[in-house]
Amino acid sequence: MNEFLKKVKEKQKPVGTFFEIGGTTAAECIARSDFDYIIIDNEHGTLEPESTIDAIRGANLGGTIPFVRVRSHARPAIMKPLDVGAKGLIIPYVETIEQVKDIIRWAKFAPTGERGFCPSRKDGWGCDYPMGENGLPMNEMMEYWNKETLVIPQCETRGCLEHIEEIVAMDGVDGIFIGPYDLSIGMGIGGQFDNPEFLAAINKVKDTCHKAGKFVIIFTMDPKAAQKYYAEGFDSVTVGLDINYYINACSEAARTAKN
Repeated sequence: MNEFLKKVKEKQKPVGTFFEIGGTTAAECIARSDFDYIIIDNEHGTLEPESTIDAIRGANLGGTIPFVRVRSHARPAIMKPLDVGAKGLIIPYVETIEQVKDIIRWAKFAPTGERGFCPSRKDGWGCDYPMGENGLPMNEMMEYWNKETLVIPQCETRGCLEHIEEIVAMDGVDGIFIGPYDLSIGMGIGGQFDNPEFLAAINKVKDTCHKAGKFVIIFTMDPKAAQKYYAEGFDSVTVGLDINYYINACSEAARTAKN
């Protein structure tokens, strides 16, 4: 079972952060912290396919789960991170059911989707799970990877919120990631995280996911807010950006040295 799903089912409160800095060493270092996963950011970050591979290697070496937030819904943007070893994809700016259908097409193997089949880094270029007389049949390999790699649309638009029941019910959608900043903007109440309309919206997403047997992740910049979200029943919380932790730690060290 995907390690993140295992943690969710065991109520371990998996917590992650966004990986923006880039580099194998940086990824390995943050992976050695207590974060259960990192989200390698292809949307707002500076990482390209080659640097994404390096970050995934660093996460593997450090012992944490590598997710990737993709840059678009296009087939190459979806397939490449999975082929190089991402354990799940966060897909931003989902607005329509048709977009989610396309995402599933590119991210899941048949019969769920139409992901291209090829030995790649995910399976040691065919060496980890060989096919043939002494290996796995092709259909079993595709079934395995469909379960092992997670598709997680990001609910950050009014369109996604309005269609959340249909989206969550789709075979191939494993869970939902709530982006509160853009969701509040899309609702016309940007940054009003205590607004009853906003609170009702995120609770609707959470309850809809759980009713369908899917998990829900929410983002916050405040680590102290994570416990509140866990108490409210959210399955996972993504806390902040690695680059802010780096800046804050360096600033604190400098202030301490000067004072």
